[in-house]
Amino acid sequence: MKIAVVIGHSELSPGAYNEKYKIYEFDFNEKLSHILAKELIQKGYDVDVVYRDVAYSKLPEKINNLKPDFILSLHCNAFNKKATGTETLFYYRSNTSKKAAEIFQSNIVSALKLRDRGVQGLTVEDRGGFLLKHTIASCVIIEPFFIDNDQDYLLALSKYMDLVTALVNSIDGLIGII
Repeated sequence: MKIAVVIGHSELSPGAYNEKYKIYEFDFNEKLSHILAKELIQKGYDVDVVYRDVAYSKLPEKINNLKPDFILSLHCNAFNKKATGTETLFYYRSNTSKKAAEIFQSNIVSALKLRDRGVQGLTVEDRGGFLLKHTIASCVIIEPFFIDNDQDYLLALSKYMDLVTALVNSIDGLIGII
């Protein structure tokens, strides 16, 4: 199975930020993407790590040209420095992506033990919905924790390899679904 691991955001648009620990969403997910890719490759998966080095409107085309069987977009949530939890996003019209989102959500919640904020089906008008709608392969966006919440961020760091394992197990769980 060919997996596209998309790094949420870019160096020029680094996403959410933790003020105390001075880390952007992009930096956290760039490191995570490469560790995850290494683990998946060791298990025999074909993996492309995808940087958003094109306009966001061109990102689905860049990913589609890789012809992946599944797309995992790595993100971190942010809100008010107090919100907490894990959620997984999918395109609301894709039953396959919904099943994949449920697998990721269950595994990440089990690994991090943060509040289960559930899976959410997005429309093209929702933030993140453009990518989910315009990619050909099934796609989910994971938001494992709130990076602007110091406790969430420190927990994610302390359970970093548990998160990686949860993501690998989720990819394994897609066999027969994708």
